[in-house]
Amino acid sequence: MADQDTSPATAAAAASFSVLPSPVKGKADWRTYRPIRLPNGVTICLVHDPQAKTTAAAATVAVGAAFDPRSLSGLAHFTEHMCFLGSEKYPGENDYKSYLAQHGGRSNASTSMHMTTYKFEVLASHAQKALDMFLQFFVAPLFTESGTGREVNAVDSENSKNLTADGRRRLQIFKTLCDPEHYYTKFSTGNAKTLPTESRLGYVRDALLAFHRCHYRPDNLTVVVAGPQSLDELQEWILPVADMSTPSFPAEGDEMTEAERMVHVASRDAPSIQKEDQPEAPEYNQALVPNPSSSSSSPSPPWPFYYTINPLRAMRKLNIMFPLPAVSHVPDRSPSSILSHLLGHEGVGSPFALLQERSWISALSAGSRVTGPDFSVFQVDMSLTEEGEENWEEVVDVILQHCRLIKEAADKNPAELVRDWEETIALSKIFFETGSPSGVYDTAPGLSQSIARYGTEECLSAGRMLN
Repeated sequence: MADQDTSPATAAAAASFSVLPSPVKGKADWRTYRPIRLPNGVTICLVHDPQAKTTAAAATVAVGAAFDPRSLSGLAHFTEHMCFLGSEKYPGENDYKSYLAQHGGRSNASTSMHMTTYKFEVLASHAQKALDMFLQFFVAPLFTESGTGREVNAVDSENSKNLTADGRRRLQIFKTLCDPEHYYTKFSTGNAKTLPTESRLGYVRDALLAFHRCHYRPDNLTVVVAGPQSLDELQEWILPVADMSTPSFPAEGDEMTEAERMVHVASRDAPSIQKEDQPEAPEYNQALVPNPSSSSSSPSPPWPFYYTINPLRAMRKLNIMFPLPAVSHVPDRSPSSILSHLLGHEGVGSPFALLQERSWISALSAGSRVTGPDFSVFQVDMSLTEEGEENWEEVVDVILQHCRLIKEAADKNPAELVRDWEETIALSKIFFETGSPSGVYDTAPGLSQSIARYGTEECLSAGRMLN
């Protein structure tokens, strides 16, 4: 085992941490879990997997593009990029990725609207140093001025690749249909124009540092480490993150710099994704509305409205989207679960069976497209045949007819829907109890995001153990 310096904070954390509720897990899950909270507020979950050959870790910060200032689109994503460019303990910009590459490892990161997640995987025998390098990105990142200018080019390159990805193109068009004042419409990736380091390097860098101080706090961070090592050994390795201190950021009413004021105002644009911060009945703040500003020459289109996209890759897809209130605060009682079951199943009398019999579709899925803390969007996604494309309006009518049948059943024969819900509950419990865990590289980020959202006790079962 490599020697490491022990700071007073690390030593204190080793002697004093809070034990958190253990996750509810399925019978087929052979892993053991140890959730703890360090004195500085960082939430940790250690996972012992005796079958793993590698060790993986993930860190989720409960902030994303929803909290970007409108004048600096992509700032959260840019912060994600900058965290990888060295730390005080490991100052080389390529040290981390080089070490992983030399020892069978890989890494990645992602920024969503409400979370930013970092992850890596490496051969188990080389995991301790890799983990230390990873944790130092949060304890003491460098954020060099030279790196600030260069890394915007990497963000701009990533955005350029997205321009030819049909999924990304559909997302951006979808956002143009939303209320322009809603946080969901923010341009999450960013590019060289929205992050103008060539002309305003100091301004962008000040905003970067202010955003990091505001959001990258220990109490906003969740770390998961999973591997074949014992829980005690993993706990020893994780303790250096106890050195992460709470950065100084002005409180409301205090004097602020221009960058701090901008970041502070944007921090109130969206509600928290964390379940403990959400009210029992979140206020409905729907994003998907016919947007008058999407076309300066025509008024807002009536409901329902449709739009067509000419894809770059050959495909025939039909998506039907329904704006709904938030469901993320009730993952085990979500109406979307029963709707997904009723509209997405493939048995006799289902929409899929009818449409496939007519040779109009080759695939159908139904479920939540967006699950924000204050709104959601339910989607029915279908792959059309050539004949189905020609008869797309009738395809839509079949789906809407089934929606009407569901409403009639709810109004006239609710016991029938209760039976369907009980069937959905029974199936979900079977899948939860018998499902085998995924690999550690997938487990770590999924678990860190779920803990950040639902807490340690429900992190495995939320949305999978319906009741």
